Amino acid sequence: MRKKLYPKISKQLSAVVANEDGVQLNVLALDTSSAEICIQCDIKQRNFMTPGGSYVRGGRPVELSISLELPDENGRVSPIAARCHIAYSRRISKDLCKIGMRYIDMGKNDYNRLIQFIEKTLASNNGFAY
Repeated sequence: MRKKLYPKISKQLSAVVANEDGVQLNVLALDTSSAEICIQCDIKQRNFMTPGGSYVRGGRPVELSISLELPDENGRVSPIAARCHIAYSRRISKDLCKIGMRYIDMGKNDYNRLIQFIEKTLASNNGFAY
């Protein structure tokens, strides 16, 4: 139900993703919703997150941690953190990939900040998601 209330918004945001081994990578978040996020990365980064592009390990989706830089109510940028599993991995060019992730665990305060960010972005776009 939240997904319909808060559609996907397209806004580039800085993010840090950590794989299951703790390797941290700076990536670009492209699309965000209350349920999922899409990041863009290069092939080398993708291989750290999803060895060889495989986003399933041991019959389960690969899990990652993400720290997404969001502006707070005072206009300062501060991170929200979530655990995600990978829903898809697509190569979009010779050197770039998109990885779609679904949130599986996020603190209540971080979730509320995400919803406020989505609402504010939608309001500034006259209610249209992009």
